[in-house]
Parts: sequence; structure tokens; C-alpha cells
Amino acid sequence: MNIEKILNNNVVLSKNEAGEEIVCMGRGLAFQKKIGDTIDLAFVEKEFVLKDSATAGHFQQLFSDIPADEVDLVKKIVDMAETELGTELSSNIYLTLTDHVHYAIIRAKEGLEMPNPLMFETKKFYPKEFAIAKRAVSLIEEKVGVVFAESEAGFIAFHIVNSEQANGNMEVTMSATEMVRDILTIISRYFGQPFDEESLNYQRIVTHLQYFAQRYLQNEIHDDEDEFLYELIQSKYPKAFQAVQRINDFLLKTYQKPIDEAEQIYLTIHIQRVVAGKKS
Repeated sequence: MNIEKILNNNVVLSKNEAGEEIVCMGRGLAFQKKIGDTIDLAFVEKEFVLKDSATAGHFQQLFSDIPADEVDLVKKIVDMAETELGTELSSNIYLTLTDHVHYAIIRAKEGLEMPNPLMFETKKFYPKEFAIAKRAVSLIEEKVGVVFAESEAGFIAFHIVNSEQANGNMEVTMSATEMVRDILTIISRYFGQPFDEESLNYQRIVTHLQYFAQRYLQNEIHDDEDEFLYELIQSKYPKAFQAVQRINDFLLKTYQKPIDEAEQIYLTIHIQRVVAGKKS
């Protein structure tokens, strides 16, 4: 592979064998190099395909404006997150998180703090990502010499979550988090009892709701309806089923979309488990 464009000493654009434009990242990858030179693959630490010309343009613009040290910091954060979570994050995080971190550093130097309205929910629903984000904040503070408010860890955690789910839409991730919070509140109030947040059943329902909210907001509907099972669940777990109907009413009013029958079945079972587990 040859260098098509140098974005900074650590990031270059190239093309793979399929002719697709790719980003190659690695410490000193472009040091003393020029366009047309062969890329030393031993220095390539990360490589990903740019989906379209617009994304390529965004990369070029962003990386030409941002110091290489900040780009390197973001790469370390992404590497840390992928190692801790055991998954590969969407390559889009190199754009979104780099941009966010750059302006967060500027705000910190100017003494400006952005409020984070979903801070509590982020800590509660995404503890692994939040723990990683706290380490990321410490790393940035140490390397750049700024001090962040705790809310910054919440913002970075959201970028990680968004990249994990690969929906490419931060608004969907934030709306999904709000939805999970609201649904759990409806369930808790309906049964008149708090959740045992340390229980396995609670963790299961939270995980289920996180994926449900993503599917719901992106109109990914189940098509595997089972009328017999729907009626069976309704009669076997009437209170849990009624709680689902309250959730359905809330979502209809808020988002103008109902919950499909298959999802009502799954949600009823999860509610029954978490409530029964609490009672026992």
C-alpha cells in the first residue's frame, strides 16, 4: 500500500487491494514520508475502510485541524475500550470522539462546563463504559494538563456506547437511555417496589431494554408473532402483562409507535422474572 495523503505523522490515507480508501493509524507511520511512499505495515496499528467520500472529507478536515497528540490520545482511549469490552468499536468513533475531546479540552481551558442531563443514567446503565471513560478523563488530564468535571466522563462513555451499538447516531443512543429509564420507572411504580439492582434478573432486563430501545427507535420490528404464546403469557403473568400495556401506552403517547406482540411477550417475561425475584 502507498500513501495517498498524510493527515499527520500518525495517520495516513491509502487504498487497499479492492481500491477502497482506507485510514491507517500508527505511531510515526508518516514520519519522514511523502505521498507515494510505501507504507511500512509493521507500523500500522489500526486500519479501517472509509465508507464514502463524505466520511473521507470529514477525516481530512478534522485531522488537519487537530493536534496529533490529541489524535494519539483518542486512539489510546479506543484501544483501551476495545480491550476492556472485548469488542471492536465502530471506526466512526475516531471522528466523533476526536472532535468531542478536542473541544472538551478547549472548554476546560476556558473554564466552561457542559451539563450532562443523563449522567445518572449513564453511570447506572453503562457501568463498564463509564469506568473506561473515567480512566480516559484521567489520561487526558495527565497528558494535556486540564481538569474536567465528572460530566465529561459521561459524555465519553456515551461515545463508547454509541460506537459499540454501531448505530452512528448519538441522538438515538441518548433517546434509548431516556427510554430505558422511563420504562424502568413505569415498572417500579406499577408494582410499588424498587428494583434489586444487584440481581441478575435486573441486569437482564436492563440489557434487554437497551437493545429493545435501539430496535424500537430505529424501526426494527419483529415479524415472528405467535398468537398462542401471546395469549398464554397474558393469562399466566397478568400483572406483568398489564405493566407492559402501560409501557405500550406511554410509548404510543411519546413516540407514536406501539410495541409489537413478540416484544410484548419478551418484555412480560423479563418483568415477571425481576418482580418475582424481588418478592422471593
